[in-house]
Amino acid sequence: MRRAASLAAACLLAGQALAAEGEGVIGAWSGTYRCAQGLTGVTLTVTQAQPETAEALFPFYADPRNPGVPTGCFLLQGRYDPASGRLSLRGGPWLLRPPGYVVVDFLAQVDPTGRGFSGRVAGPGCSSVQLERRKAAAVPAACRTMSEAGAEALLAAGP
Repeated sequence: MRRAASLAAACLLAGQALAAEGEGVIGAWSGTYRCAQGLTGVTLTVTQAQPETAEALFPFYADPRNPGVPTGCFLLQGRYDPASGRLSLRGGPWLLRPPGYVVVDFLAQVDPTGRGFSGRVAGPGCSSVQLERRKAAAVPAACRTMSEAGAEALLAAGP
């Protein structure tokens, strides 16, 4: 009986540790990425991060060094590997689409301190992405007004 209780407690603690690792990437990450339009600001908001399911919002906007970039946002969906800190997300449905833009994929790894993401954005003319955890993140109004239920419905419907 004690052995079963100890085993159950160990499984519970392991599950909590895995959940905490996923929660470590949940939240807002702000920085820049490069694509065909040049340097672009982004605030990636990770809403779910589990090995089989990860979801995020990808709002992008003009960086002061490249003020001609329009504002837009779309949803992403993919996987999170808690052991390596790797987040792999595929672009999904648009919430706010500037003319001529396409969704991109996000492939990055959180650093050992848990304060930054680095990797790449996969899309036409795209390359690196650098993000840091930020408390106050700039998110376009059109993306902020999207209800959580509405976002879930769009993700379920697919691109």
